[in-house]
Amino acid sequence: MLLGRASGAYLCLLAIAVVASATGFGQGTGLAATPGCNAFGSQAEAQDRFGELGGSPGNPVPRLDPDRDGVACEGSPGPYKGYATVAYNPKRGFFYGTASMPPESGGSGYACLEGNRHFDDGPRLLTLFRVRPGADLVVSHEVGTATKPSSGRVLWKVEKPLTPGRYYVVFEERQHLTPYGPNQCPGFRSAEFQLP
Repeated sequence: MLLGRASGAYLCLLAIAVVASATGFGQGTGLAATPGCNAFGSQAEAQDRFGELGGSPGNPVPRLDPDRDGVACEGSPGPYKGYATVAYNPKRGFFYGTASMPPESGGSGYACLEGNRHFDDGPRLLTLFRVRPGADLVVSHEVGTATKPSSGRVLWKVEKPLTPGRYYVVFEERQHLTPYGPNQCPGFRSAEFQLP
């Protein structure tokens, strides 16, 4: 009798495991159901999906970011968006971060490192926000950034005191070089980062 119950329990657990495996249940983030880069019309679309899944260098989505740098589907056509970070240096009293941008398709360097609504070849501009109930607080607006063309990174720094909370940055849309064709550098925002 005891053996019969144990066998029944084993068969029940085996059936649950088979159903879970077939449906993807219990796989945490559902990454098995994540489409590959070919499912997206542009790198920006893939980056949006990557963000929806909580993707980051520390939480990679393998089918979208195999090299774990936070940039999804590198090599896909534009429009392009990057992966941005926010941190704080308590000793020196400043916010800082980076935005890693994807390479432009065709291998002509990295996409969207420069340019804003005021000046096409100027720095990318960003706004730093603190999350609050209702409307988020603008901590600093239109911060100029430095670019590292060899690495595809945009660097920024804001000297402001820190109020503990969640922060994010928003990069402006890049201005068209001409009035023709779609903008290949839409604005984008980072995930929210808890500081400190």
